[in-house]
Amino acid sequence: MAEAVAGRPFFYGSSENRLNTKGQVALPKRFRDIIGEHELGQGFVLILGEGDCLYMYTHRQFGEVKERVRAIAVENGDAEFLRAFMEGAFAVDLDSQGRFVMPASLREEAGIKGPGVVFIGMDDRIEIWEPEKRAVSRGGQDEYKERRNMEAKRIFGL
Repeated sequence: MAEAVAGRPFFYGSSENRLNTKGQVALPKRFRDIIGEHELGQGFVLILGEGDCLYMYTHRQFGEVKERVRAIAVENGDAEFLRAFMEGAFAVDLDSQGRFVMPASLREEAGIKGPGVVFIGMDDRIEIWEPEKRAVSRGGQDEYKERRNMEAKRIFGL
């Protein structure tokens, strides 16, 4: 699901969709619903994420990430860092049914073979995973559950 906080959408929950032979997949409606028509009409930016997944940002959210990358590049005097980051980003547009083409190079880098694709809402972005890779990364859930139980009072305000 997605919600808006101070005018900025945030995403949570997960959904699975199918990648077709043309490399198209539909962004789940639960994630499309929160984004205003104007912003939805601008499309999204895909980039290789951490942990063998893709990150999907609205253009506005990607601009915020890009500014953080630029600041790091300027601080370190490393234009190549910004160049490599920007080079790996792909703009995608949604069709009338919410489908977009996932670039083959990004699918390959993230190991997304299809036909199943998992979308996970991660606050300011949506992550896109190969289901088997997500199952492997989910192996750390026991550690999460233990920590969540330890921090329950702080998390839930109890």
